[in-house]
Amino acid sequence: MLYIALACALFMASVMAHILFCRKMPGPGLHAKAFVLRAIFFLFIYAGSALCIAHARWLGVHSFWGMPFQFSAGIIYILLAPVYLCFYVLTQLTSPSKKILQTISRQGESSRADILASVQKEGFITTRLNDLCMSGCVELIEGRYVLTSEGRKIAATLDFMQLVLGRNRGG
Repeated sequence: MLYIALACALFMASVMAHILFCRKMPGPGLHAKAFVLRAIFFLFIYAGSALCIAHARWLGVHSFWGMPFQFSAGIIYILLAPVYLCFYVLTQLTSPSKKILQTISRQGESSRADILASVQKEGFITTRLNDLCMSGCVELIEGRYVLTSEGRKIAATLDFMQLVLGRNRGG
């Protein structure tokens, strides 16, 4: 159990180090690579600590804290990293749902017209369309957006994923 506690503590240390790093960086931006590097650094600290604890035989194998979970705790640590990254990336994204929630939160309560106005004022739809055009998934032809062959492949893959997950299109 000591190994699991150690892995969780070191994971929290890597998250805190990443948060401090992000707060010191000028301007917004994704710093996922910085987190991955910190997580790997703290994983090496965990591995070294686990080896030292096992070699020193500080804990009895049959005691509660001495249960040999070195490998399992390391796997837990490794699996926590993508979970954190998922939530970290979500804080950086602008989506209609996020914008609606922030609008209602700021105003306390909002009418449908207020919500529509707040979403229409946001330029994220134009930004997303520009990103899709630059990536080659969508083309602007005579004022209308059309999927390219690459865009059709991605859309077909997304539709297949929705089907596999048992969801309707777009949901």
